[in-house]
Amino acid sequence: MRNSDFKMSLDRQISELTSVVQSSRDGIDDTTRFKAIKAAQGLLAALGSPAETVIQDVVLNSVLLMALRMGVQLDVFKTIRDSQSHVTTTQQIADKSGASVVLVDQIMRLLAASGYVLEDDVQSYKPSPLTMVMAEPTFEATTRACFDIGNFCTTRAPEFFRNNSNQFPKSAKDTPFQLAMNTELSYFEWLGHNPELAKDFQQWMTLKQQTTPNWADWFDIKHSITDGFNDSANNVLLVDIGGGEGHYLHALNEKVPSLPGRLVLQDLPHVVSSIKNPPKGTDLMPHDFFTPQPVRGARAYYLHWILHDWADEQARHILSNIVEAMEPGYSRLIINEYIIPDRQCDFPTACMSIMMMIQVGAFERSEKQWRELLNSVGLDKIVFHQPPSGGEGIIEAIKSPN
Repeated sequence: MRNSDFKMSLDRQISELTSVVQSSRDGIDDTTRFKAIKAAQGLLAALGSPAETVIQDVVLNSVLLMALRMGVQLDVFKTIRDSQSHVTTTQQIADKSGASVVLVDQIMRLLAASGYVLEDDVQSYKPSPLTMVMAEPTFEATTRACFDIGNFCTTRAPEFFRNNSNQFPKSAKDTPFQLAMNTELSYFEWLGHNPELAKDFQQWMTLKQQTTPNWADWFDIKHSITDGFNDSANNVLLVDIGGGEGHYLHALNEKVPSLPGRLVLQDLPHVVSSIKNPPKGTDLMPHDFFTPQPVRGARAYYLHWILHDWADEQARHILSNIVEAMEPGYSRLIINEYIIPDRQCDFPTACMSIMMMIQVGAFERSEKQWRELLNSVGLDKIVFHQPPSGGEGIIEAIKSPN
């Protein structure tokens, strides 16, 4: 086949496949979608050269992140989304934000080149699907949190490790985060002194919950939790520890509308007091998981995105408080977190583990590491469950009778 014929054939096949995906996107299940994404990434790698890949990763990606942060700072995405004329000029963005036209022009050029806005004409723009997403408050907050905290930490991480003989952080108060922020406080202590970024961080957690496959959609709740529940008066079915605003309990109620027993949502007092829409049938309870668990003998104690914030010493403290409250042979500990594979780890999970390392001195755990941690606090009946589409799994553990 001649090069020109091959190019036309390749263009046509890619165009046809793209049209098929766009027309049937809502009907594609997550498992199929993730496999297709991996295949598309393989095609992209085959079409590019190794040098192009390195340049993209090392030189260009950090510049795009800066442009996105500036887009949020200058209200670019909301301005374009809300334009009455459906077209927004560089001059209009500059006038509204107070920025110079030259600066706005630089930022807009990259945002257009990366698909975050659509170029309508010279220095005029329309919204793309990415514009609409970036204009949402949760995505604006996530961009601020990941740049103003995360990017600062990754930038200083090589220096931190060089100064510490390339060793893993010794504690949550001795990480690249402290170097980046010039503080002796731990990550969460520092957030307590920076309320605006703390709000952004909470929005990022909310976004992660909304965009991650929910455990209630794939985990066998009936087999592991509701079957065998002692439904005597006032008994607790599940305690969501550190559950934020109750996103996962809302999802659980939707999945199983007639849940037996009570639900309990625990978090720090300032989080609990701010909940405006509590999950149905749920008791709100202020609680610090570093203190003894006040709800004893519940059928299930649920932890999502808690233990990956802490090294093993602190994680054992958290778990010991729960294990002490569990009824042997009856209560279940349900941990909803990543289970790192021994090989072929996916890109997002590997990134998340490094984020934990440089910000809080912790990491995502493998099956072996989970088993060792849980065994150390007296939990020996452990079952691992992986979701069909990948992502965060479930570690289920039972306290054995003495």
